Amino acid sequence: MAAPPSQRPRAPGRDGDAEEGGAGISVVSRVVAVLRAFAEGGASVSIKDLSEQVGLAPSTLHRLLDQLVAAGLIDRTSARRYRVSNEFSRIGALAARKSGVLRLARPVIQEVTRRTTETCMFGMLLPQTLTMMFIDKTSSPLPMPYTVRMHQARSLLWGATGLCLLAWLTPPEVERVLGRGERSPVDGHTPPDEAVLMQRLAEIRARGYALTRGEQTHGAVGMAAPVFGAGRAIIGDLCITLPQSRFSAADEGRFAQLLIQRAMELSRLNGHLPGPRPAG
Repeated sequence: MAAPPSQRPRAPGRDGDAEEGGAGISVVSRVVAVLRAFAEGGASVSIKDLSEQVGLAPSTLHRLLDQLVAAGLIDRTSARRYRVSNEFSRIGALAARKSGVLRLARPVIQEVTRRTTETCMFGMLLPQTLTMMFIDKTSSPLPMPYTVRMHQARSLLWGATGLCLLAWLTPPEVERVLGRGERSPVDGHTPPDEAVLMQRLAEIRARGYALTRGEQTHGAVGMAAPVFGAGRAIIGDLCITLPQSRFSAADEGRFAQLLIQRAMELSRLNGHLPGPRPAG
């Protein structure tokens, strides 16, 4: 004979499951609330901040965060704080492949490759970790002696694609990136000092694009122009990469003009209104 409803075992995580600070809320709902708080919040948060924001008891949050850390979605930092992981950002970028920004970018990068015969990518800024990731590309029909790594978090300190994004971030964000001390992926050199970096970023903003040789990949030239969103903040960049042996002085002006024009077009399609970025 079946047990009365009150005596039947209840599956963990069901909506009726009561837990301290989260009675009547499913485990999935609690996890979603926590991840949303991280995605919408600052660089890192404390248990106290999360408790106030999502309305869950610290003991409940400790258990959830332990599981999210074990799953690789959240990183535990010093001073009892937490932040999103590179894996969290990677998943978000992969999801963006189905979003409007990618649908808008796809024909643009295809056109750039068609007109230059070189590989073109769309690089997306990952604002929570202040890194970037290539989320789409069209490949050159010409030989390429190196591979462009897709859907992997990359430093903003090295290479045209990262520096282009860094140039339009706020000074505190630039300081945060520089403070991580990320070494060159090519030769292991330490980052430049702050004054040198700031001067370089100012030059990138002045000409409207970044150009580097062999900084992210040995033997490669990179060029990138910024793409902005509706909030006037930078969201990504339009990039070209090619072997240095195939790059001439005449190419720089031609490629730069095309990248800037198409990046501006992509910014407008994403709702960008030209003007200064709001302070914050």
